Amino acid sequence: MFRNALRQLRHGFNRPFMVMFETTLHCNMKCGYCAIWQNQQPEDRAMRDRVFARMDEAAEFGVFAWSFSGGEPLMNANMPDYIEYASRKGFFTSMPTNGLALKKYAEACVKLDQLEVSIDTLDREKFARRRGIDGLPTILAALDYILGKLKHHTIQINAAVDLENLEDLPALARYCQERRLLLHTEAVHNVVRTTWQTEDVELEKEELDKVAAYVLKLKKEYKCVRFYKDYYNFYRNDGFTRKFPCRSASHLVNMRPDGSIQFPCAFVQLHRGAPEMSLREIYESPDVRKIIAESTKMWDFCKGCKIGCPYEVSAYRNSPLTAIRSAIDFLQLN
Repeated sequence: MFRNALRQLRHGFNRPFMVMFETTLHCNMKCGYCAIWQNQQPEDRAMRDRVFARMDEAAEFGVFAWSFSGGEPLMNANMPDYIEYASRKGFFTSMPTNGLALKKYAEACVKLDQLEVSIDTLDREKFARRRGIDGLPTILAALDYILGKLKHHTIQINAAVDLENLEDLPALARYCQERRLLLHTEAVHNVVRTTWQTEDVELEKEELDKVAAYVLKLKKEYKCVRFYKDYYNFYRNDGFTRKFPCRSASHLVNMRPDGSIQFPCAFVQLHRGAPEMSLREIYESPDVRKIIAESTKMWDFCKGCKIGCPYEVSAYRNSPLTAIRSAIDFLQLN
């Protein structure tokens, strides 16, 4: 981490510092506010050695963090090996999961610096309605198994919040506080995929203000509640704009299941760096340099996007004070 900080400093912190590796675009849940499960087409997945090589390249490049994403990451059977290798390379590792396969892969998942499990409510019927599958007992049993039997790092419960489950949050906060888990709340938002039609699920400003006020009050009662005020303001102010542009193309390595690198972000493809090309070759190519130069001018598909991972790297680059506040909050809770 220290070596990578020096590398970043040498390049004026103008290099990618995080990899988001979409291990698969398949998912075994059918959440009402997500469309990824509606397009479960066959996909090419990189061989293990190609992924390991990408991790080596990222470490040399000065990357700090490696996030395993999806789809549902644990539908890729190589995940235990990937987590082990990324941990050995010294990355800060994280992974969101719906938790259905958490017990099966528990021994690997506890090696992550931050394991994130998605639970919106402890109401079993409501959970099944929101998530499209009656999986809550399986997920809670997996968490009990980890907490009772395995040494672990930070475990965070991710709750996608709208007005339907807002009043379920106190019970979820009590559950987390009793088990020394974190509770991270994030308002439901649209996730744009260029080929998929999705329902508009974003909250209007009045609804968002109600969510923010409720969660801030909850945070005063439960220390386990994580609430990023800057991100909520970003959401309320219509997401990415010319004044706060997306930096995904320049600061987030968006890695597809086949090992290719997609630009400008994981959700829209204007260019694809081939799996067999190294990160250095990809980022030094004329096509990628052009996309990075144009990215701050904002393409139409960027406007209004509110997705978390691009926001994190963009806050780091656009507003150092915002990044510092988020880092302090993150470290205090962890």
